[in-house]
Amino acid sequence: MGQPDADKMRNLVKQGKAMPTPAEDDRPGRFPIANRADLENAIRAVGRVRPDTEEARAAVRRFILKRARELNLGDLIPPTWAGDGSLKS
Repeated sequence: MGQPDADKMRNLVKQGKAMPTPAEDDRPGRFPIANRADLENAIRAVGRVRPDTEEARAAVRRFILKRARELNLGDLIPPTWAGDGSLKS
């Protein structure tokens, strides 16, 4: 999908296909996931989440898990991810 422009990103957020950004962030959205390629990119990008906290990464993983289910692509989710967004021990 590439990086969508601001208006498209806002629409994706409204549709639930991208995450809204934290209040202190001026971007229109993040982690757009409209198809398989977007899902694969988002899975790879989890380690770059800001703020760099496990809580923030877990929130992104939960969003990715939700979109994977909606796209019937749950098989792409890493086996180390738990259903609640945490990492399995």
